Amino acid sequence: MGVELYLAFAAAILFLGMYCVLTKKSIIKSAIGISIMVKGGSLSFLVAGGATAQVAVVLIIVIDAIVAAVLLSMAVNVYKHTGSLDFEALKKLWG
Repeated sequence: MGVELYLAFAAAILFLGMYCVLTKKSIIKSAIGISIMVKGGSLSFLVAGGATAQVAVVLIIVIDAIVAAVLLSMAVNVYKHTGSLDFEALKKLWG
């Protein structure tokens, strides 16, 4: 399998995550979309680089796990205050 196939697969994963972020109204689904986008970017970075890229990808995965934990804790707080996980519920917190 060629590098082009892997890069096309990484681009497909990236666009799938972007579609999820742009079309979903739930905070949880958007957090999952962000995580999918990071995985696609990591895959493309891994395909393009060598051994140094592998170390960077491990760091990216750790940072992604931290970001996912923060996003999910924010979603829990939004649910506690509004009773909903929609982005529209955040407007109640602004006013």
